Amino acid sequence: MHFFRTFALPLVAVAMLPFDSRAAASLMVDDASTTDAGRCQLESWGRHTDAGGEWTAVPACTLAGTEWSLGITHQQAASSTQWALGAKRVLRDIDQRRWGLALSAGVGSDRQHLRSDDWGINAPVTIALGATDRALLHLNVGWAQADGARGRTDGIGMEIATAPGWSLLAETARDAARQRSSQFGMRRELWPGASVDLLAGRVHHQRDGHWITLGVNFAAAP
Repeated sequence: MHFFRTFALPLVAVAMLPFDSRAAASLMVDDASTTDAGRCQLESWGRHTDAGGEWTAVPACTLAGTEWSLGITHQQAASSTQWALGAKRVLRDIDQRRWGLALSAGVGSDRQHLRSDDWGINAPVTIALGATDRALLHLNVGWAQADGARGRTDGIGMEIATAPGWSLLAETARDAARQRSSQFGMRRELWPGASVDLLAGRVHHQRDGHWITLGVNFAAAP
């Protein structure tokens, strides 16, 4: 029943949409790409932490050269729901060169407040390593305000294709409160436009800061 509550809403939302050829990952470190122009995607994941479970759904569509997203996260332990609006634009396309650059910005808050308390800007860079592009390096640097803290954010992540349909994922990131978190896992492509992520992570220097994440990602035509 817990699994059904976690994934029912995202699965129903995408079941009525035709699938396309792109799906993104639900990770801490962003990449320098967006959904294809005129296309939509849905990232969804359930996370079990030491404090309890939470689930997130982030639908996004690319219009006028910019990817627009709306994220909803529900934390069961705190019985709270947060929202986040985001915009992301690619400045240099990695599909045409060896590295790509994007710029993103977002605002968010608790569902009981229309005024956004949290905000952030981020510049993701993706670098293709090697001639076969089987390994991608993702670098992030930005600035954010969240939960009363304000400061620089950064992150570094690796995505390595190990076999057809399988990839290894590893990343570490620092938030506005200067708290660093890391996670490691794998991704399985189910079919073009759909994938599943399984990740284990932890907040550094925090005894009860461990989690396990199961993500389901779809790409769909609008």
